[in-house]
Amino acid sequence: MASKMTGNGKWMRWALGLSLGANLLIVGLVAGAAYRFDGPHGGPGSSMRNFGTPYIIALEKGDRRAIFKELRQNKPAGHMNRAARRALYTEVVSAMRAEPFDLSRVQSVLDQQASASVAVQQALQNAWLAEIAVMDPTARAAYADRLQDVLTRSAKRQQEQRKQRQDD
Repeated sequence: MASKMTGNGKWMRWALGLSLGANLLIVGLVAGAAYRFDGPHGGPGSSMRNFGTPYIIALEKGDRRAIFKELRQNKPAGHMNRAARRALYTEVVSAMRAEPFDLSRVQSVLDQQASASVAVQQALQNAWLAEIAVMDPTARAAYADRLQDVLTRSAKRQQEQRKQRQDD
């Protein structure tokens, strides 16, 4: 009888493990979609999109990859890795909790963050300009059409979001 219980126990553990895995997969997909399409982080569906995003989205997939590969290989001056960016956020949190509050300390960190952001933005802008400079007139016109489509979709999405907020 003990061997039958052991067999059932193994089967049950496998079933529970597969069930848990499937549930985690579904939760991950839902959370990922929510984050990508409607978060306050500036994703494609967000109204907080930065100015350069439509220019990048409208590029062909291969061109986008080439630009980002170039930026990863040749980090712009002032670029900060993730640990450095987190350290600056931690510095702001510490400064906000400090007594007496030192506004200049917070301003200094914000200035560092802004400088790094501008450096990356400038490098991305230069890479984008180099990419469109080598396009022939036909490719550039096709790119302009895709850019117009991206901008139109964005405007429609923002209009729908405003209408939904008004209805709520």
